[in-house]
Amino acid sequence: PEQPAEPYVILIKKGTYREKVIIDRPNIVLLGEDSDSTRLIFAELAGKQVIREYKGKPVGNGVIVLQEGADDCIISTMTVYNNYGSTVEATTAHQMAIFGRATRTIVINCNVWADGNDALALWAPGGEGMYYHADLDLRCPGVDFLCPRGWCYATRCRFYGDGRALIWHDGRGNFDKKLVITDSHFDSKSPVTLGRYHHDAQFFLLNCTMSDKIIDHPIGYAYTDQVLDPCPWGQRIYMHKVSREGGNFAWMADNLHQAKGSPRPEEVTALWTFGGAWDPEQKIAELQKRTD
Repeated sequence: PEQPAEPYVILIKKGTYREKVIIDRPNIVLLGEDSDSTRLIFAELAGKQVIREYKGKPVGNGVIVLQEGADDCIISTMTVYNNYGSTVEATTAHQMAIFGRATRTIVINCNVWADGNDALALWAPGGEGMYYHADLDLRCPGVDFLCPRGWCYATRCRFYGDGRALIWHDGRGNFDKKLVITDSHFDSKSPVTLGRYHHDAQFFLLNCTMSDKIIDHPIGYAYTDQVLDPCPWGQRIYMHKVSREGGNFAWMADNLHQAKGSPRPEEVTALWTFGGAWDPEQKIAELQKRTD
């Protein structure tokens, strides 16, 4: 249907599908049969896109692309891998696995891998998007491989990088925009910076663990030699019960009480992240009832 009022489920059986998937309508659910055995693999570099247009509208780089208006979509239980850097050209330049221009996007129970920057890039126009992630394996040798613009809640995720910043956030335009990561683990093949930002941003990390590959470099502005954005709201990095193998650095100390409203740890939920405007966990529970 062009405009499904209820979630429209597309079941993807086990197998390897070497194609680009473009979603241009709301309420589509891509449901794989198995997170490891249902594999969407496509090689595409942002600077050398194979498919640039769909139905007269520009298309972003990525294995799965959510067009503007493809709101309330769910991607679940599959591997999504942009393997350009290992099969076509040895580069970690931008090569997204999932790229989105929609809002209320849910990505759960997936392996999201890319051989270059910005593996999971959800960028609704104006940074007004809301995104929910759970139980993801995120793997990327590039930089900023979780890089939402707007509001994002991620839980029980595994991050594995290779020597460049793992997470990034763009929170311009609204003081309450935030990236919240809970109960997740960060690791890297080589020593790595945890995160960075180019514009006003707000990070919350709760109950997260890190390997000793995370270096003593606080999440901060991306550049030291130029200023793209003065970031008028300043540095807003909040942590609670973060644990690093080999010992924590001073900037990993608990400071959640310094955030707006001094939230208690148990209050930092998905519903809280989105200011009560969206309850993705309820939507997931309703979908599970339909598909069981």
